[in-house]
Amino acid sequence: MLRARERYPLDSLSFPHRTAVRLHADLMSRSATLPRPELRPPQPTPTAASPTWPRRRVVLAAVGVVLLAIVARLGVTDRDVLQDLGSLVARSAADCRHLRWQFTAVVIVLGALHYIAAATATRAASGLHLRLPETIMVQLAAAAANRVTPAGIGGSAVNGRYFVRRGLSVPAAVGALAALNVLGAVADLIVFAALVLAGGVFGLNGGTHELGRLWSRLSHLVAPLRSPWLWLGLVVVVIGVSLTRARRARGKGASWRALVSPALSLGRHPRRLLVLTAASGSTTLVLALAFIASVAMVPGPQPQLSTGALLVAYLAASAVGNAVPVPAGLGATELAYIGVLVTAHVPTPQAVEIVVIFRLITFWLPAVAGVLASRQLRRTAAL
Repeated sequence: MLRARERYPLDSLSFPHRTAVRLHADLMSRSATLPRPELRPPQPTPTAASPTWPRRRVVLAAVGVVLLAIVARLGVTDRDVLQDLGSLVARSAADCRHLRWQFTAVVIVLGALHYIAAATATRAASGLHLRLPETIMVQLAAAAANRVTPAGIGGSAVNGRYFVRRGLSVPAAVGALAALNVLGAVADLIVFAALVLAGGVFGLNGGTHELGRLWSRLSHLVAPLRSPWLWLGLVVVVIGVSLTRARRARGKGASWRALVSPALSLGRHPRRLLVLTAASGSTTLVLALAFIASVAMVPGPQPQLSTGALLVAYLAASAVGNAVPVPAGLGATELAYIGVLVTAHVPTPQAVEIVVIFRLITFWLPAVAGVLASRQLRRTAAL
């Protein structure tokens, strides 16, 4: 406005323009005479990180005390334990020089195929056009998350976030995860039944005999399942829960439709359904074959079981280990695998070596790769 006043005299302007120019000039002159507030440097805001340091020290101190107590307990109660552990470590280091490394390559390739199959199943469940390399990296990141959460919650959370980032709504992502988990369990049952019933056709004999042995050992544990009253109660509970959820779902038709849309989409696309089921079953089967290759990799007495029986025993041990409510079945899964090998007349030190090498290649190394992959995925806004 001042520039307009300098270029054009007030007399040449209309009455509204002259009034606006004068008001603007008065406001500018008054603002120049007003005292300006003193500018202070920004004060640092208190952060919540400082109180966490004492807690962190307490946690570290508690962990240290527990470890010292365990070591002291082992040294006092059974001095031979540490000696046995030392001899086991020394023997394992000596046997590493005599490993059959060609089987190591087989285990690595099968471990990689496991994550490729998992990525294929994830793509089929989502119904999106996801890039396979990126989805493989997501599965590695999900494996890293599963190492610290029980029942695969961390992996499901990673996959769900990936679905949302790539275009699915939150209800649709939950529905895709539900379809992936349910069909994955069905695929595992199909693989188990195929090994037991049709293993002889593929040269994998012994599955039926091994299943009979397992059933004879576990029959007393599943005896309560034979009660008809138990099944009647389960049916009543399922019907009640379904009716309750149906009432709560009134007024939320859009969310409910988005939740079931992935399952309905799989029903309308049989090819995607077949790919999802086959890929989910392959994830379990390739790890079972990797376990067999790990057994052949370590020198020493071989299991006195056929390949089919060993595969069936591995699947049963995996189910037992995953049923324990600890992150990734740590401890329980390894003990189950060692128990399978010891039952097959493999010496205990050799069984421990086999399981340690198998879990290192197929369990821990992918988790390390998943931590590195998660950083790249965050840079590309995939997670």
